[in-house]
Amino acid sequence: YGATYAPGHGMYRRNENPVLQHMIERHRSNYSLGIIARDDARSMIRVLKAAEAVWFAPDQNYARKGMVFADFMGIPAATHTATSRFAQATGARVVPLVLLREPAGYRLIIEPELDNFPSGDLQQDTRRINALYEKWVQRAPEQYNWIHRRFKTRP
Repeated sequence: YGATYAPGHGMYRRNENPVLQHMIERHRSNYSLGIIARDDARSMIRVLKAAEAVWFAPDQNYARKGMVFADFMGIPAATHTATSRFAQATGARVVPLVLLREPAGYRLIIEPELDNFPSGDLQQDTRRINALYEKWVQRAPEQYNWIHRRFKTRP
């Protein structure tokens, strides 16, 4: 339903089961401008250069591919640098948001656009993104998807 208020694309991880993959594509495409596989950087760049919105979660651990170690909850965590790199490559503005469950439904919190982003320093930018996640996790730790295994890859 979010696309009703803020049309955009979503990134996702392909499912190995073709039936589930079809269902995911069909359902998510109904509520967005389209979906982009996480490994399809060309489509991501094309969409961003067209000034269309993209939702993606930069808190994934890709096992040393395109990552730096940046503190998350006081522990060095392998963190993807895509937010900075995509913003640099496309001139896209970065507007962080989080969706939290509440007793009466959901609350969408849209943070202010990040100023001076990207800064040219991937480490600093990535730490800045992690600080946002920390704030959100501290607000509702039970809602963070801890199965992402943020600490799987170690320095």
